[in-house]
Amino acid sequence: MNQIPDQAAERVLGTIREAVHLVEESKASEAVQTMKALVEEFPEASIVHSYMAWALSQAGMHREAMEHGRVAIKLSPESEMSSIMLFRVLWSAGEHGQAFDEMKRLEKYGHSDEYAQLMQEWNAGRQANAPSEAE
Repeated sequence: MNQIPDQAAERVLGTIREAVHLVEESKASEAVQTMKALVEEFPEASIVHSYMAWALSQAGMHREAMEHGRVAIKLSPESEMSSIMLFRVLWSAGEHGQAFDEMKRLEKYGHSDEYAQLMQEWNAGRQANAPSEAE
């Protein structure tokens, strides 16, 4: 994890797990507060900004979520995880074109199994919802 001292890594991961659990319990605002403390402590850590973006998105704070997602990408432009998080934040905000632009941006660093899986699921969903020829 970039910019997080080894001695703090376990605590950071525990705090992220706590934020995820809060969102799962429909407490996204509390998750945002939990992540805010990490962002203040580790402002140069892309993983922290990525999860802050996700928590903000879950709380419906899309503009702020996109800002943190972009900070994560700036800190770690080759990070597949940060890119996927930004993609999901943008998609949730209805910014589908920007989400696809992010997917394309990451492609210049190499193949992404996560994006490939996401596109496979998306295409399967489109095909399942397509009208049959008989209709």
